[in-house]
Amino acid sequence: MSTSPLTEVQVPVAERYAWIAEAAYYRAKRRGFQGGCSLEDWLEAEREIAPPSAQPAPSPRVALVFLDRSPVGEA
Repeated sequence: MSTSPLTEVQVPVAERYAWIAEAAYYRAKRRGFQGGCSLEDWLEAEREIAPPSAQPAPSPRVALVFLDRSPVGEA
């Protein structure tokens, strides 16, 4: 019997969305929230977190709602 050195871990959907949202936020923050597109930030962050085949894709609307909010303490 062979075992893979890496086993696929199932992350709860809500936790995965939170990771993607945070990564998308920091992508936008790195460019000073200037230019770019919140949907593109979300999709790129999603690719960084896990390949599309690993988990179901979230609705892009989630990214738009998250990134349209101003961070606490920032104007």
